[in-house]
Order: sequence, then C-alpha cells, then structure tokens
Amino acid sequence: MSKRKRNYTTEFKQKAVELSYARGSISQVCRELDVPTSVLGRWRKESNEYGKNS
Repeated sequence: MSKRKRNYTTEFKQKAVELSYARGSISQVCRELDVPTSVLGRWRKESNEYGKNS
C-alpha cells in the first residue's frame, strides 16, 4: 500500500518553518502538523539557502 503524495502550499511551508524556529523543536511541530520530519528539515534548509521565496 503506497502513501499518497501530499502537496503543501508555500504559505503552509513558511508558517511551518517559522513555527519550528519559534518552538525550537522540529519533531513536535511535525507531529502537530502531520508532516514528516525529513520534509520540514528540507523546508528549513531551503528557507536558509533561498530565503522566503523557496
């Protein structure tokens, strides 16, 4: 059984990244938003490299 790929809006990604920095815990935010930790980690990295337009 394969999982269906989820598409996230740019606004959702930005808010998730901001929330993870504000709380200081990626894993807690991932549980609350039902997002894999690897995905949020990638969003944070992209945010650092490319700024808010990533």
